[in-house]
Amino acid sequence: MRPRTMAVVAPCLLSPYTVYRGAVEKDVAAAAAVRACLGRHPDVDLLSFPCPEFILLGFPRPPAPREVYERLGMREVAERVAAFIERVIAEEAPGHVVLVGVKGSPTCAAATTSSGDPDSYPYDLRERFRSLPKGERLRVAAGIAASFGSVGRPGILFELLRTRVVGTYLDFDKDRIPESVASLEAALRRDSGGAFFPGGRGCAV
Repeated sequence: MRPRTMAVVAPCLLSPYTVYRGAVEKDVAAAAAVRACLGRHPDVDLLSFPCPEFILLGFPRPPAPREVYERLGMREVAERVAAFIERVIAEEAPGHVVLVGVKGSPTCAAATTSSGDPDSYPYDLRERFRSLPKGERLRVAAGIAASFGSVGRPGILFELLRTRVVGTYLDFDKDRIPESVASLEAALRRDSGGAFFPGGRGCAV
């Protein structure tokens, strides 16, 4: 019997409603595209996991770069989530693992994460942000995120996974949905035996 493939998918790529500020059109479209893609591969096992950012800060929450999440204690949460993923993979022993992150995510990016100055971040805005109606949250979130940059490294959770789990690592880009789906399709069709090994480099969309 051929070893099965397991897809480890960031939760907001299956249901968009845990996205920090609330779902917008591209979040909904990306999740629908990922679900449709997975539906074309019924032989692929699906593993999702609790959203680390939701565990730490709840919903809704203002956008924050990786450095701010490090300061707020995300690494401890990410360690617990990574241990869960690692254990399931070890117990189920799939022949090939595809790990799908979100490009730009401070926690779940596979290759390109957000970056910003943790000393200038408006930490005091977090409580007020929770009480804002969705439309106002979107406006405020865009203003905060405008100061962030990007950097070629994984988010906090996926950085841990890359040292522990052999597999193919992909960043799903919500601004390039067709291209991201094509890369996911190609990864799911691979023969068993992932392209990435701990200490090496994953492949990014």
